Amino acid sequence: MEKLVLPLSIQQFRKIRERNLLYIDKTEYIYRLVNEGESYFLSRPRRFGKSLLLSTMKEAFLGSKNLFEGLAIYDKWDWSVTNPVIHLSFADMDYQSLGLEKAIRYELRKIYSEYKIEYIEHKDEEGLKTIFKNLLESLCKKKGQVAFLVDEYDKPIIDYLNKADLPQAKANQKIMKTFYSVLKDASPYLRFVFITGVSKFSKVSLFSDLNNLLDLTMHKRYSTMTGITQAELVHYLMPHIEDVLKVKPQYSLETLLASIKEWYNGYSWDGINSLYNPYGTFLFLDNQDFLSFWFESGSPSFLVKKMQEEAYFPVESFMTTINLLNQYDLDNLRTVSLMFQAGYLTIKERYEFGEVLLDYPNREVKQALFEFLMDDMVPIQQGHSMTVKDLNKHFLNNDLSKIKLILMSMLGDLPYDVYKKQSEGLYHGLLHILFRCLGLYMQSEVHSHEGRADCIVETPTHIYLFEFKYNSTAQTGLAQIVDTNYMQRYYASEKKLIGIAVNFDSSTRQISAWEEVEIERPV
Repeated sequence: MEKLVLPLSIQQFRKIRERNLLYIDKTEYIYRLVNEGESYFLSRPRRFGKSLLLSTMKEAFLGSKNLFEGLAIYDKWDWSVTNPVIHLSFADMDYQSLGLEKAIRYELRKIYSEYKIEYIEHKDEEGLKTIFKNLLESLCKKKGQVAFLVDEYDKPIIDYLNKADLPQAKANQKIMKTFYSVLKDASPYLRFVFITGVSKFSKVSLFSDLNNLLDLTMHKRYSTMTGITQAELVHYLMPHIEDVLKVKPQYSLETLLASIKEWYNGYSWDGINSLYNPYGTFLFLDNQDFLSFWFESGSPSFLVKKMQEEAYFPVESFMTTINLLNQYDLDNLRTVSLMFQAGYLTIKERYEFGEVLLDYPNREVKQALFEFLMDDMVPIQQGHSMTVKDLNKHFLNNDLSKIKLILMSMLGDLPYDVYKKQSEGLYHGLLHILFRCLGLYMQSEVHSHEGRADCIVETPTHIYLFEFKYNSTAQTGLAQIVDTNYMQRYYASEKKLIGIAVNFDSSTRQISAWEEVEIERPV
């Protein structure tokens, strides 16, 4: 495969093709969609190829045949037929300054001007609907049926999800519902409709009149329409991967591919196909270093606040249903659903009757999210970085007395707001995040036929099993460790097995008891 320059910050199909930059061919999906239906919706995380997909669709409808030479769609598309395109990107609208309705009117007026259609201002309550409806009718009459493409439809809502901003989110939702309601009776003017966004929480309320809007988010036939498959990685990006090998001689091709997969692969919407994040993957190949590129491109500050409000902290894989993932709105924002839609959780397995197993997609997201949560809870000026470094050192030295002191210090340093909703799960979540920041092998909620252990931390020489109790006693936790035989799965290991029971006292917000026991293997 010829080595082409990576399109690191370019999401316009025309620019990519005219500059001969690398383009991963997804045009087969576009041909299939246009020939099989008319109106679609797709939810994907940010920087996952949605904008490029819409840009590619736009050029196809405009008949830009020369841009598609060599691509799957080239010999199938009827280039003699063109359609006018209304392409709206809410990410590019200045709704924060102008207000959403004025921002939409401004964008529609530019399209009127582009197609030389007379614009008549309507300032009454139904004005936005009238302007949009007139544009569709006039454009269809002048140029043919319209391709209506919308990128980041939900941004004017998700920008205002904090509690204090919810009234603005609801006001914007009302404006958008009015705007999209025009599409209900506009089928004669429309050739194709494709709407994308990060979330689905407002899909039902916004598009309730569009009964024919097919949701592709978890559609198995379109699960790889954005993102990079393993086959695509090897086919398109091997020259860049070989360049990385030149500066990382400690890797073989096999081990480098495995590391790239560990860091940037793992996204799935069908539980079968696993995808690489395009943004993170391209930047890794350009920087030739394993860093959290996608995560750092957009801080999940809202999610962190939401987790703290609910005393919810993510743990290892857990079960839910597709229906529950989709059942949320502005008055019922579910943290798990938000994390899934935003790309911090993904489907690892999909079962019958709509059940799904969720987990973090890859190392980039898991590691960066835990570090972000820890930094948010324990400010840098309080010595968090040194504390985590020291805790790691003491675990590797198996110095449990110092580990206890550091944990007590860190819990004591946490802001009062973190403790507003106290529970065993809160403390468990905090320590889970902390241990994840260590870079040690750590599992939480480890299941076995005897029950589940709260936390397992494994060092080169020891395996520590933690049992966290809340307003109880460490002796109770210790008895639970011994009686339930959690450690049985590790009997074959030559490492020393240590059980640690920790009790938290809600009145002092601290560790009140700590008991240790060495687990003896049966003779």
